[in-house]
Amino acid sequence: MLYIEKSQEPAELTQAKLDGLSRYEDLSGESKKAVQQALLREQGAVCAYCMKRVSIGNLQIEHYIAQNPEDSDYDAALTIDYNNMLGVCTGNKFGTGARERLTCDQHRGNAKLTVDPRNEASVAKIKYKTDGTIYSDDADIQRDLDVILNLNCSAAHLKENRRSAMDALKRDMLKNFPGKQVTKAYLEKRLAFFRDAPVKTEFAGVLIWYLNRQLMRS
Repeated sequence: MLYIEKSQEPAELTQAKLDGLSRYEDLSGESKKAVQQALLREQGAVCAYCMKRVSIGNLQIEHYIAQNPEDSDYDAALTIDYNNMLGVCTGNKFGTGARERLTCDQHRGNAKLTVDPRNEASVAKIKYKTDGTIYSDDADIQRDLDVILNLNCSAAHLKENRRSAMDALKRDMLKNFPGKQVTKAYLEKRLAFFRDAPVKTEFAGVLIWYLNRQLMRS
């Protein structure tokens, strides 16, 4: 998972509200497309939860506080609050059938989350194992990752993809520093790239975590 710094809502959404938009169900056309494009830009074109590549053709608009949360009443204002919106993938929903094969918001439903990609301190509590497993020492966040969002789902190959991304970075390190200590300058340069690139590398969160860990050891 990556930290997402929310930006100002798109002008088209603001105008739609001025024109009477009061609930998400009525968001459509150019206003909805503008929201999708804004989410793509601020997230670097990766899913807010699993970090798979998303595009304007497959991005789903997710509400961090669910439209119909399990523990409270429907709040129409929150459904059109841009700060409450995230861009997510299709959650492995096409042709999968069983719920255990779904991920991200498709698996989440309306369950409440503790982990918050809009909160940097929350994202900092996420870790990864060498096999690509995503986890946290915080029990509530661990439940979010494993049970609610299903981010270690074998059917979606998320663990394998995160491990492959990490292995590719390790190979690049070995290529540039065969038998040598990797320099702090290299680690910082790669970290800046994965963190700041306008279009993020798929599964960049595991790479950022790994590079930060290496910097702490250097």
